[in-house]
Amino acid sequence: MTERPDKPLVMVPGPLTGASANNSVGERRTTTRFPFTASAVVFDVLTKTRVVGRSGDLSLGGCYIDTMSPFPKGTAVHVSIERGPQKFEALAIVKYAPQSMGMGLAFTEIKPEHQAILRKWVAELNGEESPELEVVAEAVPESDSFAGIGTLRQVVNELINLMIAHKTITEKEGAELLRRMYQ
Repeated sequence: MTERPDKPLVMVPGPLTGASANNSVGERRTTTRFPFTASAVVFDVLTKTRVVGRSGDLSLGGCYIDTMSPFPKGTAVHVSIERGPQKFEALAIVKYAPQSMGMGLAFTEIKPEHQAILRKWVAELNGEESPELEVVAEAVPESDSFAGIGTLRQVVNELINLMIAHKTITEKEGAELLRRMYQ
């Protein structure tokens, strides 16, 4: 192919924001999801079967849980996600479940105290400042040797997620680093 500087460059648009390769299997996201890694436990509401995994992304409407044993599409579940000292819980429905990969969950019921945690996490992921975070930062004296540990863990967590997204490390390596960080 010869280059012709007199010809205009044609740009082909990329995927729309929020679009996913999984849309072909019926997934219809209504809210923006953000990469978010934290430990997760999912219980089948009927059978009480428990699956352990980690979150891969998060939005106000749902999340994706990486696990080797996902529940089938349509299963009613209780999800618990822990990140640092905070724990989020909700009832959800499995919207899609690629075999041996994980499951996409749509939240169906969230108690008010857990809604506040979810909103705070999503605001942080969206780059918004959280008033609660500012108050906590002001309340902890800088001389306290533990004051920066929570922030440092959050930064390292985000760095690991970026490294996974840019394929600098594998998801398995990232999961192991995160597991060791929160031991």
